[in-house]
Amino acid sequence: MDNLSIYVVEDDESIRTMVVYALNGSGYVARGFSDSRAFFQAVDEKAPNLVLLDIMLPGEDGLSILKRLRSTPKTARIPAIMLTAKSTEMDKVRGLDMGADDYVAKPFGILELLSRIR
Repeated sequence: MDNLSIYVVEDDESIRTMVVYALNGSGYVARGFSDSRAFFQAVDEKAPNLVLLDIMLPGEDGLSILKRLRSTPKTARIPAIMLTAKSTEMDKVRGLDMGADDYVAKPFGILELLSRIR
């Protein structure tokens, strides 16, 4: 777990802050981003070991971000967990079929999220 970096793309500041805080407190190196622009700038500098993606974001949505990650050789194999309020079975199937490694619906428990990350 040493130095594993996790990028959290979440536009809700309170959720983003809570998740980043919990991840950092659990020994990960977590950074939060409110939109795709800042996220992809950071990925260009240093690719993370895991990405947590909200779907409903301003500008580019999380599924589009996931598609870009999967279509780029440098980022294609980075695990991604969708972390979103879109919680119907069809939403989950769509996210998983597009390449998400896991799908966590809001509201979620932070301990469950940490377990899924491990």
